[in-house]
Amino acid sequence: MGRLQEHLAQGPYDLSTDKGKFELSKDVAAFANASGGLIVCGFKAKKKQNELYEVAEHVMPFGKGLVDDAKYKDAIAEYVRPLLKVKLFWYDHPEGDPDVSGHYFVIEVPALPEADRWAMVTRGITDNGQFIKNSWTIPIRNGDTTAFLPPDEAYRLVNDGLRTRRGPSVAPTPVADRVRSREALRAAAGMEETPVLFFQTIPDHPRGLVPNMYADGGLRDILGNQDTLRDAYAFNWASVHNRPEPHEGGLLLADASRRGLLIESDGAVTGAAAANADMLGWAMESSSAIEPRRISVFVLTEITLEYFRLVDQHVLPLVDSTWTHRIVASDFTRPPARTLAPGDDPSFPLRGAPQPATSGSWNHSWQALGNPERDAYEALNRIYPLFGLDVGDNPFVDADRVVTARLQA
Repeated sequence: MGRLQEHLAQGPYDLSTDKGKFELSKDVAAFANASGGLIVCGFKAKKKQNELYEVAEHVMPFGKGLVDDAKYKDAIAEYVRPLLKVKLFWYDHPEGDPDVSGHYFVIEVPALPEADRWAMVTRGITDNGQFIKNSWTIPIRNGDTTAFLPPDEAYRLVNDGLRTRRGPSVAPTPVADRVRSREALRAAAGMEETPVLFFQTIPDHPRGLVPNMYADGGLRDILGNQDTLRDAYAFNWASVHNRPEPHEGGLLLADASRRGLLIESDGAVTGAAAANADMLGWAMESSSAIEPRRISVFVLTEITLEYFRLVDQHVLPLVDSTWTHRIVASDFTRPPARTLAPGDDPSFPLRGAPQPATSGSWNHSWQALGNPERDAYEALNRIYPLFGLDVGDNPFVDADRVVTARLQA
């Protein structure tokens, strides 16, 4: 399936408006609910009375400056559920045309597997082009136009799901919570006696072995040459001294007593960051061994963002599935308890009001958004309540995301 999309002065979709974000999300979700397809931007299209589909009448290529690829992906990640891995392409208008020049922009939308349907837009829209809070809609393709799933059909789907959940096939625990992976990584990194903050990312529908794990340019090379915000001595998942090693069809990169990263053969990822003076508590430790041990706000935020920069950008695209992210704070109440304070890290001597962890087995998950700054925010949004704090107390957060520029500053 395909659609021809004209371009405006602001680009094919004006993402500075709610209406533009809705139109983009609606078109993408509708194609995902069908058989996938292409949204081709840069043509004047018209549908004749005796034709089922639009046809191109005029070419209208435009400049690449009218489209910010990152904003397109952000809008789709924010307003379409489940996460869809669209691909964006540019094609040049043939050279030598004295009348027209520019480029064509194409959005390739994958078909959503039958088991994962339906894709929805997480906002409705008013006649004035404004988002409606606490609303949603399910767009579907109808010939060359987009319709919406009727309320009666949505009601039937919800009830069918409820009836299925009441049956004996309901799993007693979430399939994405791989406890054994955390235990294996903890042992490999020598953190059995250390409180650990785990990050996990699991495909909801594993497809078998991840292709080219050990090939040139594959995951082993990516782990060994990570694109980090700062060097490998900073708070990320790169290692100066160790290389990723094959491990049961996957990869293991462990930096003893500090951090470890395990990628399994199906793409599932587990990261472990030690809550000690070498990692999460860097430069925060008190000289007294009996006092609670404080976690650095900066280190916590950087290691969290770096995890999602690695996983969202390099692992999620490898498996055609929705994904679940999870954070687990293990043994944070073990004496001396780990603490976190609101605001930024204070200068010496330590000031502020650090709050102790309130659970030794903190475990929360969410559906992956595929945007590192957004997913890092969602992780922190689940970590901060462990200490009785709000994520807004973190100075590197703005609205619903971690701001990379604030960390780098």
